[in-house]
Amino acid sequence: MLFIIAHQTFELWFKLMLNELETSIHLMISGDISEATRLLRRVVEVEKLLISQIDVLETIRPTDFLRFRNVLTPASGFQSLQFRELEFISGLKDERYLKLHVEESSDAAQLSKRLEAPSLWDAFRKVLRESGFDIEASNENLQFEKEVDAVAKLYEMGTKTSVIELAEALLEYDKQFWLWRDHHISMVERIIGRKVGTGQGGVSNTLGRFASGSAGASYLESTLRKRFFPVLWEARTKIE
Repeated sequence: MLFIIAHQTFELWFKLMLNELETSIHLMISGDISEATRLLRRVVEVEKLLISQIDVLETIRPTDFLRFRNVLTPASGFQSLQFRELEFISGLKDERYLKLHVEESSDAAQLSKRLEAPSLWDAFRKVLRESGFDIEASNENLQFEKEVDAVAKLYEMGTKTSVIELAEALLEYDKQFWLWRDHHISMVERIIGRKVGTGQGGVSNTLGRFASGSAGASYLESTLRKRFFPVLWEARTKIE
């Protein structure tokens, strides 16, 4: 009962997060920076709530989980459409995940829509351009460097406070998502140790997303390297 309710609750919060993030993108594109920031801050509070929810899941003992693990077959965390949408809308777009939803045409269509739609970073790049920064380049590496320089300059100038606050909200959203992944890894290892994942609905049903035969907690650890906004993190090093 606890496992099912917790994951159903995750999905409900995912729905709200997607709504607020999508609205934030439209607001950034239209120039309403303060309202976009306000909604991003709301999403950050939801993330904190999701992290605290993992504490409840951690009350499941290994023996408790093993009693019903086989009942979850063939469910898999990879099947959470809304979680994948969250990654896509945040900029981590990988079209290979579309294959996991081919059996549900409506899900596949929704994920394809997210793949093609502007991400949070796309919207923030528009904000940077409209703030007077030249961030266009002929290749990805050079563009990354120009974006990093632009964000560093933004902070150094200190004049465009609303854009700085928006950048801070995006970074906090990214950070809380990373903490969420980290807490989830600890929960998985606490309950199933270093067991190989089944890809059929293990504890990683919500955040881990490991496929059949994957290395369970080891796979989850690899996801910690993911960052939605690497430019914002890298810019910290260049600010003088």
